Amino acid sequence: MNSNGKKALPLLIIGVLALAAFIFEAVSVAKSSNWVAKFDLSWISRIRDGHIEAGTTKLVKFLTHFGSAEYIIVMTIIVVIILFILRKFTVGLWFGGTVLFCGVVLNYLLKHFIERSRPDSSNWLISESGFSYPSGHATATSIFYGLAALFLIFTVRQIWAKIVIGALGLFVIFYILYSRVYLGVHYPTDVLGGFLFGMASIFISTGVYFLVRKPLHELLTKWRLKDLSKVE
Repeated sequence: MNSNGKKALPLLIIGVLALAAFIFEAVSVAKSSNWVAKFDLSWISRIRDGHIEAGTTKLVKFLTHFGSAEYIIVMTIIVVIILFILRKFTVGLWFGGTVLFCGVVLNYLLKHFIERSRPDSSNWLISESGFSYPSGHATATSIFYGLAALFLIFTVRQIWAKIVIGALGLFVIFYILYSRVYLGVHYPTDVLGGFLFGMASIFISTGVYFLVRKPLHELLTKWRLKDLSKVE
């Protein structure tokens, strides 16, 4: 097995495990399993009961927008444009394709397939619309920030830098997940589902990227596009 294959295998295994966990939860949500209701009530109580304050709410309302589909789409386009300017076409196609397809298109399809209603709107602190599962903010955030963190982790050499990047990426993701429950517009299982689907997407996508980046690079070269993406 070549170096790209060795890098891809553990990523694909993690991605498949995350996908299996997501499917299990999605089926449980669709069937209204008892554990789903208990899980939601428990975490809603921990996050919201006695913790809703004006100052915190104002901050959460502001920060939650950094996980919206609209923001993620704009940021993804900017990142892809920068990568293309740097002539890293393979990386740009992989990053943009993963975020937009998995984080936006597939999430939309999943929402309309499962059709879970949102929590009681009388408890909302912001206005929202659409179905609840999986959370679009959780999915888009997990994929965009998770993919960016994973890319940087593979780029830097220092172990401490890899740990810091991973910790920061998880902190941003978990804060957005927390914000959706705090604001009352999602059940905890909604954001957990978005996180699991997001993790499955980025690990499977990155694993596939390591397997196809060299032939894709060669294809772009045949098309006379000088791709400067690292392929070894």
